[in-house]
Amino acid sequence: MKQFEANVAVVMKYLSEEGFSSSVISEHRLCYQELYTFLTTSGKNYSPEVVYQWIEDHKSSWVHWRYTGWRHCIDQLEDVRKTGSISLDHLSSRKPAYTLLNPTFRAILDAFNSDHPENDDRYRIACARFLMFLQSKGLVSVSEFSYEIVLQFHEEDYHSSSKSKDVYEDLIRKFLRYLASKGLCTIGLAFALNKLLIHQIIKLTDEDLSKCSGRSYPLVTANVIDEFLAGMAKARYSKTVLKSSRHILTLLYIFLDMHKAVLNDELLWHWFSLIKPLLGSCWKQHRRTLCQFLHFLDTGCIMTGYIGDPEYIRSEELLPLWQKVPLTDYLYLLEREGWQPSTIDMQRSSNLRFCRYLQSIGVDSFAKLTPTVLKDFNLQDKHGTPEGKSAYNCRIRSFIIYLYEQGLVKDPYLYKALPTIVAPSASVIRTLSGQDVAAIWAVDPKTLSPKALRDYAMVCIGLTMGFRASDIAGLRFENIDWKQQSIRIIQQKTGRCLVMPMPVRTGNILFRYLRDGRPKSEEPYVFICHETPYSRLHRGVCARALKRFIGPSAESVRGFHAVRKTFATNLLDGSTKIELISDSLGHSTDGTVHKYLSLDEKRMRMCPLTLEEAGISYKGGVFHA
Repeated sequence: MKQFEANVAVVMKYLSEEGFSSSVISEHRLCYQELYTFLTTSGKNYSPEVVYQWIEDHKSSWVHWRYTGWRHCIDQLEDVRKTGSISLDHLSSRKPAYTLLNPTFRAILDAFNSDHPENDDRYRIACARFLMFLQSKGLVSVSEFSYEIVLQFHEEDYHSSSKSKDVYEDLIRKFLRYLASKGLCTIGLAFALNKLLIHQIIKLTDEDLSKCSGRSYPLVTANVIDEFLAGMAKARYSKTVLKSSRHILTLLYIFLDMHKAVLNDELLWHWFSLIKPLLGSCWKQHRRTLCQFLHFLDTGCIMTGYIGDPEYIRSEELLPLWQKVPLTDYLYLLEREGWQPSTIDMQRSSNLRFCRYLQSIGVDSFAKLTPTVLKDFNLQDKHGTPEGKSAYNCRIRSFIIYLYEQGLVKDPYLYKALPTIVAPSASVIRTLSGQDVAAIWAVDPKTLSPKALRDYAMVCIGLTMGFRASDIAGLRFENIDWKQQSIRIIQQKTGRCLVMPMPVRTGNILFRYLRDGRPKSEEPYVFICHETPYSRLHRGVCARALKRFIGPSAESVRGFHAVRKTFATNLLDGSTKIELISDSLGHSTDGTVHKYLSLDEKRMRMCPLTLEEAGISYKGGVFHA
């Protein structure tokens, strides 16, 4: 044991004289103390086999840094036992990296620490480790920094835990930003050394870059990105959107800076197609940000409207000319006639399915259409419900009639070969129960959040004024006459003007929403999204708003139209004349109100027919039918 203690003394003296850090000296001291305790308690003498087995026995219970560090301490102790000194193989990795730096790198690190007096030893240790890596790769100047070196450092720099690696890289990023501020490197190197970004950095070959052309944009700099994000923040985009936007634009900056490339359309979307699989489920938001950024580069303004796929090609554009031209002209005709976009989309979907079938069977002209072709198409065309198939057939028949009018089909009755699968049906009127209505009126508007207050105001308007969801979503400030306590709209479905008195309670709720709940926006619509961009609501929001306030009955209510039906039923229960109900609903005829009569049980009981008058026999059975 005396020789063991002597060898320990030699190692500790060497570390102290050579200026090793206090943490290194402390680690050696702890290791040798534990080893001494083990040898004395176990009654064993010091030998390489015993001490290395002691290290291996504790490998699973010790943390990684202790296992590797203490094994290194034993290696040095063994060097002294064998040769009387520590070999270079077991010395350099434990000597402070700062002392091994060349004068250039050491001067840069000293300048960084002097310019940032708040820095502690962690910065010196982390940054020296980074510079030592560069020095080991043959770099002698900061000007030789590159993205490849930074990516390689991230890959090869080993730490015992991911948390430790994150801390070191965060400290190094500050050092890189300092170098960028001095003009010694690009700021993109500091952006790239980030675990959230580094795995999404894409490298292209020079050949791939040369193939990408198109309209070029102004130079993308870090300042331009900051201006764009400041504009988005001013437009009140959420923190989540701002964070996502900064992420994708930082990646774009790194990509352009790495390749010393100028941004153009083809290059941008080629890069995005490569990085898209790495972005996860939020790739659409990233694509939208890039579209907005391109618009910002062109105009200097933030576009908050919806931006879809910039490379989107309508499906009809992929059809052969003999199909593409007639179908495109037909859809354009419907648009000029004022059909709703949703209706036109249904026409497009139906007839695209029909056109693709014709291609699949080798038909190359509409003039070759026959009843047999239409019959075969109908037999193979699968739908979830008969109603869905009938709806598609109806649109295709209209297109075939158009083809006849254009002289592309010779038989004027060819469209009749597509059958009507289902006959018109009358559905049972479903209204809100008395419990549902009571639950709605029991809500205290003072307790609602701004968004909930918006939803509550929409439900109250539908319940007391009978408006459709599409008309509520499209309600404008100009439609409200506060002095006359009324709302005047042009119904989206029928195009008819409708003026309805606004109940005091509904008016108060609407006013409270406008005063306390509605976000500040220049949008002309009363009800808007509460997340940026503050645009017009879709009518589907009304149905979700209704389910928010009717509680357990939400599952049985299929849509917001139940509110309109409840409004009509309440008028009927109040002995309102059919004509007035029809006017209140904005119907063009009284016939559509007749289906509500079956709900008036009280007065229906006053006019029953006898079985004899109805032609029903008193006796049952097959022999009395």
